[in-house]
Amino acid sequence: MLFAQTSAYQSADGNTSIFLGNAKGSAIFNVSNTQFDLGYLHEGTGKTWMYGFDVTGKPSSDFSTLFEKGKTPPAVGGTASFGYHKPFAKGIRDQGKDDRFKDDWALLKVTYTRSAFETADNSTTEPVKRTFDGYTALAAYNALVVEPGEKSVTFIFGAAAGLQRENNLSQLTSATISTPLAVSATGIAPFTVTQQASSGYFGDYAKSYGAPLYTDAICIPKKLPWLDIDAFTRSDLAHANRYFEGGLGLYLASSSDVTKILGGVSMGWKNGTPTLGFVTGWSF
Repeated sequence: MLFAQTSAYQSADGNTSIFLGNAKGSAIFNVSNTQFDLGYLHEGTGKTWMYGFDVTGKPSSDFSTLFEKGKTPPAVGGTASFGYHKPFAKGIRDQGKDDRFKDDWALLKVTYTRSAFETADNSTTEPVKRTFDGYTALAAYNALVVEPGEKSVTFIFGAAAGLQRENNLSQLTSATISTPLAVSATGIAPFTVTQQASSGYFGDYAKSYGAPLYTDAICIPKKLPWLDIDAFTRSDLAHANRYFEGGLGLYLASSSDVTKILGGVSMGWKNGTPTLGFVTGWSF
């Protein structure tokens, strides 16, 4: 099995703790938050070091309001990863037919994103154009377990935790901010001239640090190898933006490659609010 930088096992916000694909490169598009990801990983066979990169982009934010509470602004970013293949699992030649623990891998992912937007705190202060530099360091561990027998099931388990710099835009009110240029004089038909309006946010803007924790447990039945079932959790343990989300994802895979995801849907419950995610993937 080879591992790509990212996987299509994503929730609506684009987060995951599983990082694999049966190719050295991957292209993934998360429809829910209009985010695309292009990834590549160099990895040898057996117990070896691996490294790679991702390029991410979020060209639009309007479509995300159909699936998530609160939208985030367009952004670009990149990820560098470094990891090790088979830190605990035996090599293929050393495994017996009854060994269930088949494979594992660990990664450290460091991500940088940059976005630009406008905020208006209240009616007494002018709108402010801002830029935000986001940083994330995420350590992940994945394991592959196969139950033997005619009705065997493949399991992929993942856990990821780290530290990130974040803001509270998802908690602010999305708004259209415009600047008036002229107002009609008395005695003529009323009108108002404004500069072209821009999308922004209304409320007290704040930056903080978060502690993300993500888990995934994927079940791939032997009888239905084209269907992957993912039970996931997403959470932030830091006080500023604390949340918990649990949910279930259903993904369609290639019949010849159970981890080559063609597309899927995830349904979750985030702090009392339902979430719905759609994602498509392509490996090469």
